Amino acid sequence: MHFTFPKQNGWDNLPMFKKIAIYGQYLTREHSDYVDKLKAKSIVKQICGDDIEVARVIRVLEYPTDIKTDDLNTLHIIKSAHGSGWNININEHSTIENITNKLQTWNRTYNTNNEQQYSYIKPQFFIEEKIVDNVMGTTGDALVYMIRCIHSKPISIGVKYKKIQNSYDVDWNFVQQPQIPFAVPKPKYLQKMLEIATSLSFGFEFVRIDLYIGKNDIIYFSEYTFTPAGGHQVYDMKTEIQQGLLWRADKI
Repeated sequence: MHFTFPKQNGWDNLPMFKKIAIYGQYLTREHSDYVDKLKAKSIVKQICGDDIEVARVIRVLEYPTDIKTDDLNTLHIIKSAHGSGWNININEHSTIENITNKLQTWNRTYNTNNEQQYSYIKPQFFIEEKIVDNVMGTTGDALVYMIRCIHSKPISIGVKYKKIQNSYDVDWNFVQQPQIPFAVPKPKYLQKMLEIATSLSFGFEFVRIDLYIGKNDIIYFSEYTFTPAGGHQVYDMKTEIQQGLLWRADKI
């Protein structure tokens, strides 16, 4: 996919989060297939084949109220295909009423001015099998390995646990003070994860490739993320500026 967008004067010196906010305003319908969590499963398998796995879809909901008693399985998770962060981790406290209310709230276009790629996706929900995370098990709080890529070159790795994250360079050195309150082991197949991110990011100026690590160190796809944090600041300003310098206007 070849995609360019206008770079404003002074682009090269902008911190990364400001570049992401601008980038998100120009993303197109072509990008929407990659962020559609159902369509993306097929895309990544076509690109990477057996090098990557995708979590099994139990069923696609016909409408937001299409929840049955049998769906309240603690080994499953409900996700939106059309949004970011709209997931329901099914546990022993989940009820049909609470799930339905939440899905009805999310049954709309997910879009902000800085994330145009979501505006083309029809609202849809699906039930997915929880992966057996190699650290967290089947809690539904799998660690997400978020690999930022500029022109298909990985530049950093964030590891997210619930609402907090650790930040590493591609050699697994800390970029910032770790936030996760337990040790996150260096992935056994880190190099393979970086190679997968390189393949999946081909053709994009910037994208974050999100992966999971399952039982027996199996690498799973999570999602394509073109606008991390909706273009808001994630790292300290020094790191944001350093990353921003890697995304140059003169490289197409």
